[in-house]
Amino acid sequence: MKKIVENTSKYLAMSKEENKEFLDNLYSLMNKLEADVVDYQGLKILSAPPLCPDCRSNHIIKNGLQNGMQNYRCKDCGRQFRVTTGTFVYRLQKKEKMLDYIRCMVAGKSLRACAKEVGISLPTSFAWRHKILAALQSFEDNINFFGVVEMDELLIDYSEKVEYTKCRRAEAS
Repeated sequence: MKKIVENTSKYLAMSKEENKEFLDNLYSLMNKLEADVVDYQGLKILSAPPLCPDCRSNHIIKNGLQNGMQNYRCKDCGRQFRVTTGTFVYRLQKKEKMLDYIRCMVAGKSLRACAKEVGISLPTSFAWRHKILAALQSFEDNINFFGVVEMDELLIDYSEKVEYTKCRRAEAS
């Protein structure tokens, strides 16, 4: 997993074709290592000490394991939390499928196509897309670009509502 974190810094200096090849290699490496998005979160927290999600204090102690995941407790406010608290993978049930879902989403596929390809239900696909988009939206304010920046657009409809179509019978006069 450390290979994955080291390689992400190289991603920023690549062309569009190199980016696609890099993402494909990253995807295959994570599959080969049987890693998921929660493993990435765990590596992130090992690289920097955890902060309390409530008071942002760094007076944190380990507080046991639950379902194989490390729990932490803040000495200042007493809040108990995990590595995934406050991330889009918090309370995620099918973590092993999230990587495949993100790949489908980046490819620009519809909700139904993503759900069918990954093997999840349509409501789950809808919820996951909103979790991912909300996480990306929170990064938007914290990113500062400088120098020459090149971007490609991937437009995804962002809707808080599910559209329902109702069939109406023509009234006989």
